[in-house]
Amino acid sequence: MDPQPFTIDIEAQAQTYLTDLLNNPKNRSMSEIARHCALRVRNPKIKAFFLTEGAKMLAEMKA
Repeated sequence: MDPQPFTIDIEAQAQTYLTDLLNNPKNRSMSEIARHCALRVRNPKIKAFFLTEGAKMLAEMKA
């Protein structure tokens, strides 16, 4: 039996995941954020939060 993939179900999980994701310089792009969102997030509201928050965090890092 295959293990269940890790999913992000709440905003707090999304925030923590994004922080960890963006700590790695190779993940600092919207395409990487979107790829991880597609893999990990099922809820449309949390997807929107993940993408919006990821864009904000990325902009702050590049500023």
